[in-house]
Amino acid sequence: MPMCQLSTNLPRAKVDETFAKELSEFVAKTLGKDEKVVTLQVNPDQIMVRSGSQDPMLHLTVHAFTPNYFTDEIRESMVTSLTPFFSEKLGITDLGRIILSFHQVEASHVGIFGKLVSQK
Repeated sequence: MPMCQLSTNLPRAKVDETFAKELSEFVAKTLGKDEKVVTLQVNPDQIMVRSGSQDPMLHLTVHAFTPNYFTDEIRESMVTSLTPFFSEKLGITDLGRIILSFHQVEASHVGIFGKLVSQK
């Protein structure tokens, strides 16, 4: 169950609902999972600075409680797939301004359907 949060200084018009749906589908495809397990939050119009510049950039954080989402192979696949996806779709040509980070959380720290994931 990847939980993704995209923050960007691009305007909402550039990262609208259509883009969010495309990204959700792309994340699911990249992970080889059904889209129904992907949660995505998009935060446009953020004040963001990297290397002293406010040029277009984004930071995608991916949280999951299942260790198999964070193998070296999967992280590498996500980075090598999502970086060109973001560059093409959003026009960010400086690939150093597309940042992805991965965070594993304990199943006992995530609640859904009224209970902790660890309480299946």
